[in-house]
Amino acid sequence: MREPEAFTSTLWPRIRWAARLFSLALLILLLRLWQLQILEGDRYYELSTQNRLRIRPVEAPRGFILDRNGEILVENKATFDVLVTPEDIPDLEQAASIIGEVLEMDPEEVRWRIQEAAKVSPYQPFILRKAIDERTMVAVEERKLELPGVSLRVRPIRAYPIGGGAANLLGYVREVSRAQLEREEFQDLRPGASIGQAGIERSYDTFIRGMDGGEQVEVDALGRVVRFLERLEPRSGYNISLTIDKRIQEAAEKAFEGKAGSVVAINPKTGEVLAFVSRPSYDPNVFAQRLSLLEWQQLITDPNHPFQNRPLQASYPPGSVFKLITAIAALEKGAITPDTKFTCPGYFVLGNHRFECWKKGGHGTLNLYQAIAKSCNVYFYNVALRTGAQEIIRVAREFGLGEPLGIGLEEEAKGFLPSLDGGQPWYPGNTVMLGIGQGMVATTPFQLLSLVSGIANGGTIYRPAFVKQIVSLEGEVVEEFSSQVLRKANVNPEVLAIIRRGMWGVVNEGGTGGLAKLPRVEVAGKTGTAQVVRKMKGAPKDLKDHAWFVAFAPYGDPTIALVVNVEHGGMGGQVAAPIGRAILEAAFKAQGPEQTPPSKAVMEQELGD
Repeated sequence: MREPEAFTSTLWPRIRWAARLFSLALLILLLRLWQLQILEGDRYYELSTQNRLRIRPVEAPRGFILDRNGEILVENKATFDVLVTPEDIPDLEQAASIIGEVLEMDPEEVRWRIQEAAKVSPYQPFILRKAIDERTMVAVEERKLELPGVSLRVRPIRAYPIGGGAANLLGYVREVSRAQLEREEFQDLRPGASIGQAGIERSYDTFIRGMDGGEQVEVDALGRVVRFLERLEPRSGYNISLTIDKRIQEAAEKAFEGKAGSVVAINPKTGEVLAFVSRPSYDPNVFAQRLSLLEWQQLITDPNHPFQNRPLQASYPPGSVFKLITAIAALEKGAITPDTKFTCPGYFVLGNHRFECWKKGGHGTLNLYQAIAKSCNVYFYNVALRTGAQEIIRVAREFGLGEPLGIGLEEEAKGFLPSLDGGQPWYPGNTVMLGIGQGMVATTPFQLLSLVSGIANGGTIYRPAFVKQIVSLEGEVVEEFSSQVLRKANVNPEVLAIIRRGMWGVVNEGGTGGLAKLPRVEVAGKTGTAQVVRKMKGAPKDLKDHAWFVAFAPYGDPTIALVVNVEHGGMGGQVAAPIGRAILEAAFKAQGPEQTPPSKAVMEQELGD
């Protein structure tokens, strides 16, 4: 009987200790549950909800950009983006390797971008790659079981049907940069948002961009969408109707193919821009996808400067086009009349310096009309000395040269006109060169467009306009733009009539612009050849003269004025005038039999400048 009692006396203490330990563990468990449920219940409920629910932004389609007739210049097309939710990535290294393989990206870049996104919002999907092609989309779908946290989203992206056509006017759309997000004007944007970065796309971005929507979705443990819970529809941006005429624009692009420089055309009655060409250009469609740093560097360091807005930002010597200014100044001052004659032997001597005419052997004796038509240098050397540089510069400023026109699209170049109010010395030789648009004078193509437009319309200088209307998706006109007159040139209208008559002779009376002549529309114009350096035999292409041609038509009632500038193209009459003709043909749809072009001998003799 003693053995059971001994066993019992040893067992009960063990049971009591086990009970105490169990009670303590139960107490700890209850305390932990109390902490989780009562003290931290709200936080863990929020975490579980966030881990189950996702809010995904839905980007609003940007408004279309249309020409004056409703033709599409910029639109949207559907594409697929790859989104990643950092919190749903179980193995970052493995995911970065697979994603890098599928998207043909550097795995290190993938890993870094996921880590950076996780610091900001781990539960928020971010765009890893925009606008993937169909092959990549299929590859992502095939391997989606290996890619938890990775999803596809359809999104509208910007599409430019005319490629590089008018790119420097229309601009491009690109993801907002970190530097921009730090600026106050972009505080309402989220990382990854697309905004206009140049041209019309940038200047009118707040109208075009629209208002983003969003959608709330439920996901499973692998981050895959189980169901859609709620959706706020995005609101499309407003459409922008430009003054550009797509038909004239395409004709200008085609005529200027393979050239460097610019073409701009305007309605001289309203100041509305009809065509805008800047070459070399770039294709804004490339920005639909995320550019690598290397690709971006290649674009911005391209020696051809495709991003330069040449009509507004490039300054050139105007060459013989400036003779129109010299003639106006001389007539205004009374230094000459249309019948004033000078004899051109092919050169002009001032002191011990000899100034050449472009035509060897000279033009003989000419009056003003003939001198404008033939673009005789010697005639305008004489006229400039009679008139004086001060009056020539005054008239140039009256027509908008030497100062920005205030277009507001891009930062404009001022061009250059000399100041005679002290400082640098001024000599008669400077006046001689100023009279033919060489030496200390430079203009932008748009400034010369202001000149030819002002001559055509009788002296009204408009601020060039690009936008006609801003229209909502429902067709309601949100804002309408009217012409803005900068000034009325302080020039006698009768003087401008004389100049217009001389410009008519340039094209129609055996002048230097004969290659711009049309069979049924009377064209008035002026050619120009601007020296880059003193002429050298066998000079390389980048030292060749710039070719100019300015014109308006019809002669009696002008509805279009244009400027053609071919960088290093050679002689204006031979190179720029035919481009002008092609554009005017498209503008008027000229009909009738073609005229027999001048023989090569006649071209060499008469179409020099």
